Amino acid sequence: MKKFKNIYSGMSAAFIAVSAAAAMSCISAGAAQSGFHVSGTEILDANNEPFVMRGVNIAHAWYQNDTNTSVIGAAENGSNTVRVVVADGQKWSKTSKSELENIINICKENDVICILEVHDATGSNNTYDLDNAVNYWIENKSVLQGNEEYVILNIANEWYGEWNSYNWAEGNKSAVKKLRNADIDNMIMVDCAGWGQYPACIKEYGRSVYEADVDRNTVFSIHMYEYAGGNASTIKKNIDDALSIDVPVVIGEFGGQHTGGDVDEATIMSYCTQKNVGYLGWSWKGNNSDLSYLDISYDFAGKSLTPWGDALINGSNGIKATSKKCSVFGGQQQPEYNYSQPEISSILYDIKYHQFRINWTPVQGAEQYGIAVKLAGKWKVQEYTNNTTFTSPKLRPGSRYTMVVCAKVNGKWQTADIAHRAFTVTVR
Repeated sequence: MKKFKNIYSGMSAAFIAVSAAAAMSCISAGAAQSGFHVSGTEILDANNEPFVMRGVNIAHAWYQNDTNTSVIGAAENGSNTVRVVVADGQKWSKTSKSELENIINICKENDVICILEVHDATGSNNTYDLDNAVNYWIENKSVLQGNEEYVILNIANEWYGEWNSYNWAEGNKSAVKKLRNADIDNMIMVDCAGWGQYPACIKEYGRSVYEADVDRNTVFSIHMYEYAGGNASTIKKNIDDALSIDVPVVIGEFGGQHTGGDVDEATIMSYCTQKNVGYLGWSWKGNNSDLSYLDISYDFAGKSLTPWGDALINGSNGIKATSKKCSVFGGQQQPEYNYSQPEISSILYDIKYHQFRINWTPVQGAEQYGIAVKLAGKWKVQEYTNNTTFTSPKLRPGSRYTMVVCAKVNGKWQTADIAHRAFTVTVR
């Protein structure tokens, strides 16, 4: 029998900060998520509830003083999501960290999910421009961290202007890896090639981009104007082809017309409703005079809608008819139980084999226990047991693990107050 040295006995666990949202799904699917996450072609929120985006694009980078009014107006008109234009300083004035914080806060105050996108790399085929956007997000990662349940990161608007799937994929694979290596865990959104209008790249190489993400938490966006959204058959094929790789797709931009021709906005909205695909109209207000027909509202407050805005918001498959608020905003049910939690009584350590053994107090009525470890920013269940002890496999000396033990009572996993129950073990 191995001899374990008692390194933890009668002491409280070493607490660390863990997102409260992670608690909602700590055990249920074998890997907890602290924010939005992918499940097949569905986007699930931090409460594991399906979320379908309905909303508008807001041009903060060019109208900074009107962003608050615009977000409020979009929310009052039924939007559950806004996609907000920001800048990394390459083409337009750099959006500051305090501006990002304000954008996120005003979105949260108005119960809308915030998608942030850097616009400076629009149409570029240069990986340098994409990397600038990535570096901008890394520079501002403290704003993103802790907001995974409210903020989705659209790396760069319409990066890669050519209709070239391979180069688009290679650039985005590198970008996704760099963001994850920087400990950014928000859901990532990637616009397709061809200024957002070449969705064939999703069908051909989208899966490789998705699998380059260690978190498997990347979704794709099609911008539907005259090429990707010109008629019903094109719209349906583009959406179906994108979904065929078993990853979610969103219509990140679309309008009623564009410079190269008409857009079938009615089919975009109806087919998205049929397929549970999100859509976001371009854009709230502020387009140049030659593109003013793309304004959704005549005013930033959204009190006077344009014809395009009326169709988008008040149509039979429009925002007001199909939008549902994300479950992370209010109205959440509290747990129906208030049982005691597993309390760590000791941690024993085997110096020879580099293992540890955790013991905890039994929970009345517990049907099972789950031992979860936080890896790559996500909770992953390592073992289920009916006992009150867990012995690790042989591990590398110096390894450090953040862990939690949860009990299942009356068929429900007790994940309440997980932030104060997590503890850290260092292998010797």
